[in-house]
Amino acid sequence: MIKITCAAMEATDQMQHILHGTMTQERFKWQIRQNYQYLMEYAKCWAIGFAKSQGFDEMEQWYKIVKSTFEGTVAFNRSYWAETLNISIEELESTIMAEKKRSYTSHEIARAYEGDLAGCMMGLFPCNVLYMHMGFDLLPQCKLDKDDPCYKWIEYYTTPEYVAKCQNEIEMINKLCENKTGKELRRLLEIFAVGCNYEVLQWRDMYSRMETWPVDELFNFNV
Repeated sequence: MIKITCAAMEATDQMQHILHGTMTQERFKWQIRQNYQYLMEYAKCWAIGFAKSQGFDEMEQWYKIVKSTFEGTVAFNRSYWAETLNISIEELESTIMAEKKRSYTSHEIARAYEGDLAGCMMGLFPCNVLYMHMGFDLLPQCKLDKDDPCYKWIEYYTTPEYVAKCQNEIEMINKLCENKTGKELRRLLEIFAVGCNYEVLQWRDMYSRMETWPVDELFNFNV
C-alpha cells in the first residue's frame, strides 16, 4: 500500500516540479501555507491520542510524539519556511485551509475521536511514513544544488531524526495491532487506505491547481 501510494504521489506534476526544481515560487509558497494549516490540525490529533493513553509509559510515549510534532514539525515549518521563502507569519496564520486539506484533517480528527489508539494512529500514519519512503525514493534522483529549497524539502524526510520518528510509529502500530481480529485489522487498513488516497488527491489535484473552494470569494471577509 505504501509503495503504490508513493508511486502515485511521485508521478504527479507537483512532485516532479519539486524534484527537478521547476516549481514556481508562487505554487511552492501556496503548498507550504496549506501544509502549515494542515500540520496544526495534525498535531491536535496526536493530542487526542495522548488523552486516551493509559498508564505512565503509554502517556509518556504519546506525549513525546505530541511534543515533537508541535515543536519539531509545526514550529519548524512556521519559522524555517517563513524565513526561506519570505512568507510572513501573518500570511501563514491567515491562510484558509483548502477543501481537500480540510477533508483530510476531518478524516484524521474523526478517526482520533471515534476509535482506540490503533485507529488514531492509523489515521495519522500516512502523513509520516509515506514521506519517509518518498524521500528515499526521490533524493538519489534529485540533481539540484543542496542549498536549493526543493532539495532541502526532499532531504528533510531522510534525516535521521525523521526516520527515527517513523520507526517509532511503526513499532507502536505493530504493538497496537498485534492482538486485533481480522475484522478489526480490515477496518484499520481501510482507515490507512483512505489517508493514502487523501495524500494522492492533494498532490494530484489540489497543489498543482492551487485548488481552494468552489466559491472562494466567500472567504473575503470585510471585518
